[in-house]
Amino acid sequence: MASNLDLAQCSRTHDISRISYHIQDLETFGDIVTKAAAAAFPSTKKSRYQNVFVLLLSWENDKLGVILELQELDNVLSQKYHFQTEQWKIPDLNSHNALAFRLMEFLKDYTAKENLLLIYYGGHGHMNDDRQCIWSCTETVDSPTVQWYGLQTMLEQSESDVLIFLDCCAAASSAVASGNGVTELIAACGFETWAPGVGEHSFSRSLIEELKYLSHGPPFSVALLHNKVLSRIKYWKPRFTSAITPERRKTPIYIQLANELNRRSVELSPLPLDKQDASISESPQSGAQSSVQSSGSEDVDMLDSDTSQSLLAEAWPDPLFQSPKVLISIALEENQSLRMANWKEWLESVPAFVKYMNIQG
Repeated sequence: MASNLDLAQCSRTHDISRISYHIQDLETFGDIVTKAAAAAFPSTKKSRYQNVFVLLLSWENDKLGVILELQELDNVLSQKYHFQTEQWKIPDLNSHNALAFRLMEFLKDYTAKENLLLIYYGGHGHMNDDRQCIWSCTETVDSPTVQWYGLQTMLEQSESDVLIFLDCCAAASSAVASGNGVTELIAACGFETWAPGVGEHSFSRSLIEELKYLSHGPPFSVALLHNKVLSRIKYWKPRFTSAITPERRKTPIYIQLANELNRRSVELSPLPLDKQDASISESPQSGAQSSVQSSGSEDVDMLDSDTSQSLLAEAWPDPLFQSPKVLISIALEENQSLRMANWKEWLESVPAFVKYMNIQG
């Protein structure tokens, strides 16, 4: 029981008006978050997502030849990453409404927290008078158009993580930053300039090559992918002969479309070929302790009966400390509610490859 003096001192720095309210069943909360951590780790090679659905967009009347790079990107995503891809052509008639309807179907069929949605567009683009992103079939005044700034908001409100690749002029004008979830975009160029056409200088060409290279390594963030694509694009140098050769490449732009700070990034990695085996490996075991120990069962088998009952063994499947560890202790204020989803998201954003994790309340 705290004395009046203690309460008076505490009240100077903390609100104690509801000191009688405590975090309910903190031990159960710790067990639940531990199960979530066991499902997320080890994180060295496993994808964060159960499925990745890709919608590759181009115009039905494609005069730029983007279908060549689009098809190659489709092959990389479907064969090397095992994503479920679909090519869809925007019709010349009723273009905006047709694409809006297709996006609504796409979201209805595939939106889930465990899924990643990926949208790619290759074609013409420009800004309107309000500096908003417009897609167009051709560069003529009477060309069919799509008001992309109005459709992108549907993706930003999705429960799924969303990744958007835009290979068009004025691509960065699509940055509206109104999303509630994790939505990220890599634009082929800034809002004020043009994008290189199909060929060795295009954004899509560098994107395809870097995705091929990164498919052999661990999961990588969209920020890292942007860095790799930018490095590849920057590597080419204009050649100077009798006449100055103009710069043929443009700087791609990485944008995180969210109003909240410290949002985690979308991560990409190949999905396992056998989805059934993947779902078994990702499913949490019964009980918090068994779920964590499943990733370090070899270490547990090495323990004798006395050690296995110690507090150290309860906290770590590896009490002999054969693996490097970081121990973080967090003291919580009493008067607050804890949201499991936020903790799970925070744990998954740990900036390291994690073998296992344990949380105790």
